[in-house]
Amino acid sequence: MFTGFGGTDRPETSIDDSRRPFQIYLLGTREDIQSTINQLQVVRFCERIRWSPPIPVLGSDWKYISMMERDRALE
Repeated sequence: MFTGFGGTDRPETSIDDSRRPFQIYLLGTREDIQSTINQLQVVRFCERIRWSPPIPVLGSDWKYISMMERDRALE
C-alpha cells in the first residue's frame, strides 16, 4: 500500500497498490526514444499513443525524456 505525505494543506491519502499507475521513463536522444517506443509497440508492450512526446531535459543539448503511464489493474 502507498501512503501519500500528509500536510496541513493536503489530507493524507492511501492508494491500494493495485490501483497505483505503473510508470516507465525513457531517457536519451529524441531518435533513440522514438525508436524504443516503436520497438515496444512491435512486441505489444504498449501502444505508441500512451507515451508523452519527448521533452528536452534542462541543462542538456541532447537528452530528452518521455513517460508512459498505465493502470496496473487493466493491463
